[in-house]
Amino acid sequence: MEANFFRFAADELFSRIKGWRIQKVYMPGPNLYTMDLGRAGNLILACSRRQGFFYLSSVKPPNPEQPASKAMWLRKHLKNRRILETRSRWVNRSMAFELSGQPRQWLILDLLRGPGFVQALDPEFDEDIVWPKLEQVKLHDEIWKTHPHISPPFRKELSARPPEKAEKLLARLSSGHAEGFFICRDKRDNSMLSCFKPSKELYCQGFGSALEACENFGRSRLDVFLPASSQALQDKRDHKRRSKLEKQLRRIEEDRSRLKNMVLSGEKGRLIQSSLYRLKGDEKTQRLKIADHTGTEHAIELDGRLSIQENMEKFFRMAAKGKRGLKIISQRESDLLAGFSGEEKNQEAVPERISADRKGERKTLSGTTLSRRAHVFCSSDGHIILRARNSRMAGDLLRDHASSYDLWFHVQDGPGAHTILKRHGKDAQVPEKSMREAACLAALASYQKKEQKGRVMCAMVRDVRPVKGGSPGQVKVDKILETLVVYLDPGLEERLKK
Repeated sequence: MEANFFRFAADELFSRIKGWRIQKVYMPGPNLYTMDLGRAGNLILACSRRQGFFYLSSVKPPNPEQPASKAMWLRKHLKNRRILETRSRWVNRSMAFELSGQPRQWLILDLLRGPGFVQALDPEFDEDIVWPKLEQVKLHDEIWKTHPHISPPFRKELSARPPEKAEKLLARLSSGHAEGFFICRDKRDNSMLSCFKPSKELYCQGFGSALEACENFGRSRLDVFLPASSQALQDKRDHKRRSKLEKQLRRIEEDRSRLKNMVLSGEKGRLIQSSLYRLKGDEKTQRLKIADHTGTEHAIELDGRLSIQENMEKFFRMAAKGKRGLKIISQRESDLLAGFSGEEKNQEAVPERISADRKGERKTLSGTTLSRRAHVFCSSDGHIILRARNSRMAGDLLRDHASSYDLWFHVQDGPGAHTILKRHGKDAQVPEKSMREAACLAALASYQKKEQKGRVMCAMVRDVRPVKGGSPGQVKVDKILETLVVYLDPGLEERLKK
């Protein structure tokens, strides 16, 4: 990664991860590191003199079954330590994170040498960067040895531009401003990250931010750092997961076909109902021939043990049961695909045979069972939020309408409504705004509703369990993710209500 690009990418990264806790460290490959930062994402770091990169991602690269000794060593020193302060010595492509806890340490992430620890930062982290004049840059071919930020690609670009434009570019970068963020490829398909657009003929793809370019660049080069066995293992897991999904979807299709036939029974019931005045309702028979309003005659098979009227009522009950079943299996299909697309991230991974109109059907969460148990809201970022109507419904909401990876909210130290924020997948990130809206909705249905602010606990649904023998709605929380303090907006319920 070119030094000047590293500068802008590191600054963006710091704004995203400062204050977050390092949960776990992995080593998918010999020089490849993954740091799990919870909702902030996974920091992927590939260390190499020429091919190194880093990016922030919601998806982890495949990990070996047995962690490397270095990964275990890093976990020992980093687990649950918060990033308090950040520094960058970008000319050397190096970052430093001050960690919480004792002893106080700095974690050094060097793109050339990998991670390490120091008790105090080297003074060079605070030294001013000296920028040479344009004439010096053009005269010295190896100026990068004394000024690492004048990298060979940057020097070539300054030499290729007219003097006025070269001076402008040098002044722009020295003042901390980029021309843009690009991935540039030459005719041999060699690619590089750049914070300026090269003058020579290269194919350049622009991005809105340095981290976005980093992620696209890193994903395309990840295989270089992954052992062949890891990639084969990931392919095997992907194939197994896809096969399981296909099998479950085939069963859902069979159920859907059966339920649609049940719904069609309503037509038979309506035909009998329209002609009941001409029939003997209490008569028992195994077959009826009835003409519809167009004169077309229909043969209807009946249960000979029941009267004609009882058969009609049975057809209506079957049709109603079929409609309820279709809603349930649509939700079942939605949960399956949400979990799968969350792991795959790309919607192209979902089987193409799922039609567009069915995708719209899967998004529906309405239904008599759910509406009786919960108030349904939709956050500003498109996340479904369910709030139990009363304490008796809280257990049903957790059991029947929440996945283990969904988020649970409840006010602290007092009575309130159990609230569930539905995630789009197991590894899907939840925006901060949706989190705070769910917390506010939980507080508005609690003893804190008349206060200006509310204190709300947030936990994973898998860590919330009912107390055996306890009163309705009484739960035990094994692990609280965080406690949110939110301003209470009484109009939020009306704005977000579905």
